[in-house]
Amino acid sequence: MTIQIINVQPPLGKNPLNPLGKETRIHIRNTLTQAIADPDTTSIILFGGKNFSAGADITEFSAKNQDPKAAIETSAEIPSLTDLANLIESCPKPVIGAITGVALGGGCELSLACHFRVAHEKARMGLPEVKIGLIPGAGGTQRLPRLCKDVAWALNVVTSGRMVGMKEAKAKHVVDEIVQGGVDDVLNMAKKYAKYGELMRDMTYRRTCNQQVIADDDAEGMKRAKLICDKMARKLPSKERGGESVRAALTAVRASFEKNGFDAGMEVESELFWDLLLNCPQGRGMRHAFFAERAAQKGNPNFLSGPIAQEFMKEEGEPPLVGVIGAGTMGAGIAVGFLRAGCKVILVDVNQKGLERGVKTISKIFQQDVAKKRISPAQSNHILTTNLSHTSDMKTGNFCNCLLVVEAVFENLQVKQSIFSQLDQIVKNPHALLLSNTSTLSIDSIASALSPERRPYCAGMHFFSPAHVMKLVEIVVSSTSSPETIALVQFITSKKLRKVGVTVGNCQGFVGNRMINPYSTEAVFLLEEGGAKVPEVDTALYSFGMAMGPLNMGDLAGNDIGYLIAKSKGLVKDSKTGKPGPNRKPGMRYSDLGDDLVTKLGRIGMKVQKGWYDYDTKVGKGRKPIPSKEVEDFIAGYVKGPVKKFSQQEIVERCLFGLINEGFKILEEDIAQSPSDIDVIYLFGYGWPVYRGGPMYWIDNEVGLPYFLKRLEEMAKAFPGSSHYVPSKLLKKCVALGVSLEEYYAQGLNKSNKSKL
Repeated sequence: MTIQIINVQPPLGKNPLNPLGKETRIHIRNTLTQAIADPDTTSIILFGGKNFSAGADITEFSAKNQDPKAAIETSAEIPSLTDLANLIESCPKPVIGAITGVALGGGCELSLACHFRVAHEKARMGLPEVKIGLIPGAGGTQRLPRLCKDVAWALNVVTSGRMVGMKEAKAKHVVDEIVQGGVDDVLNMAKKYAKYGELMRDMTYRRTCNQQVIADDDAEGMKRAKLICDKMARKLPSKERGGESVRAALTAVRASFEKNGFDAGMEVESELFWDLLLNCPQGRGMRHAFFAERAAQKGNPNFLSGPIAQEFMKEEGEPPLVGVIGAGTMGAGIAVGFLRAGCKVILVDVNQKGLERGVKTISKIFQQDVAKKRISPAQSNHILTTNLSHTSDMKTGNFCNCLLVVEAVFENLQVKQSIFSQLDQIVKNPHALLLSNTSTLSIDSIASALSPERRPYCAGMHFFSPAHVMKLVEIVVSSTSSPETIALVQFITSKKLRKVGVTVGNCQGFVGNRMINPYSTEAVFLLEEGGAKVPEVDTALYSFGMAMGPLNMGDLAGNDIGYLIAKSKGLVKDSKTGKPGPNRKPGMRYSDLGDDLVTKLGRIGMKVQKGWYDYDTKVGKGRKPIPSKEVEDFIAGYVKGPVKKFSQQEIVERCLFGLINEGFKILEEDIAQSPSDIDVIYLFGYGWPVYRGGPMYWIDNEVGLPYFLKRLEEMAKAFPGSSHYVPSKLLKKCVALGVSLEEYYAQGLNKSNKSKL
């Protein structure tokens, strides 16, 4: 009599996450079938090693696959995950799921089909399929409610896609035992449950499919469950705003108690899964975003062998010392990110009061972390008293020993060059990373303040505000940045700060801010032309799926920022003479409306409760936009000629087509490595809806390049003073060749250019 331990990973498997691809599924089916047939095997343990399984191999049905059903269609030779789950559950011998690491998606579904589940205390489970536009397709929506008997909790887990800790899972009867110690301890506990299962002989009671979510005679329970589903339906995003998968998940969970039995519920789940996979553009956009995020963060580990890299990669010993220069909102947020990553941080600001405010801001953020139970009070105290220090003079104290410095002062080239010139003399380690958080200025110009020997260790690290919340970082490569520096910044961004780093080239505004300029500019032109009011412009873009409209976004960021940038470019008119700025070329299309909103009305945004909208601290915590009569009357004074009412489609195209055309020009110039990198920047930095995949994906797959080119040509003719409507050479080339932008890059047609990155 023996216990058979089946490793989820095939003998030649190398991926520690144990993705459940075809070979893995065949391996599990074959070994499980053999164990069932073996008379000496009395019980079975399903085990994955470091991780149980992170789920299905998503590449089998990625957005790039033209026939996803054919890719994962099963046969007698190739079992589906549903086949495996049913085989596990129907096994006449007890099957124990020994859960370590993560059990996600299909991995979680296989564990739910086991007769018993024991788990390491730090393991996590979850059904994250909604995040890639799908629902669990191997019984997750049917077995989870049957195990927990809690419809509200099951709905929360399935529609959020969140990971569940083991204490929570055990409280909801999803796991039977939590194990402390190591992997061997989990296996030993699984063996105890295997022996216990052998004594039961009949697994009928332990089969999840035989359980009910709500008892047949519990009319009140059924009524409550339906009300819970109705309430959840009101909270979920609409289908039009990316809600197709979460609403399908709700329908599937509802089927677990409304349909007559497990098989009927599984029919609903299966039908919804295949419909989403084959027919839902939102899901394809979300899967594109999933792969694009991972592709953007692929660094080169061969460049991580230097002494500074080793300091940041080590898991024990003294934490690396990081300097952050500038204690404003951005600097404080950056400091929080490095403190959360376990680094020691010295915050620097020459303004003593500003420095004190920055320290208070950091302290407040960690107090909030404690209140939200992200860290303990003791951990917060250690961070604030041991790992954080501050100074108004970086020439004093321990600052000279920093291994990485991020400059985050205001956007003034001379000030930044002065700081880097001082860093050149102060920082002792010649290989220390000297990085700038500039959002628009040339990294080459900033690096020029360093000695030639230091310049390879200088790059841009453009965080997005608030830096302790926003996940995006643009990693800006200068003409002198070394591959080792860029690789290390990529590693620190993704592995230490847990952010999404995208490597970009050096130009005005880099990628994100360079592209956003046409978006914001056209929003103001739409107002000046009189064809739309402020709320109408924002509503059109919000309905498209953006997190907020361009004018609301301007108020949030501060309209004065855009004004000062335009002023620094020499575009703003002289306040005394009214003459256009010296760099405003004849024929250039430019609106003074936004500038005058700032200079004449002082409406700089939310921070003063008035911008394009009014704001009231008593309404929506001061963030809810309230249409302004003053602004409406002010705009009326700028409207010229006959007024044509704009449709929502016209507003969307006017704002987004210039933005995306600029993206094509960025690719043309090798400022971005791939279209998907631009998508990632807009998904994580600018509120682009994930179900639309990103701006370059959207124009390529939902709009089509021929139509895009046609409309740009029409706009360029109608608005000759706007360079952002002049079609890019790359776009014209793609249309002439009859290929999509994705195909152009997949075929390597872009490699005729020498990449700068």
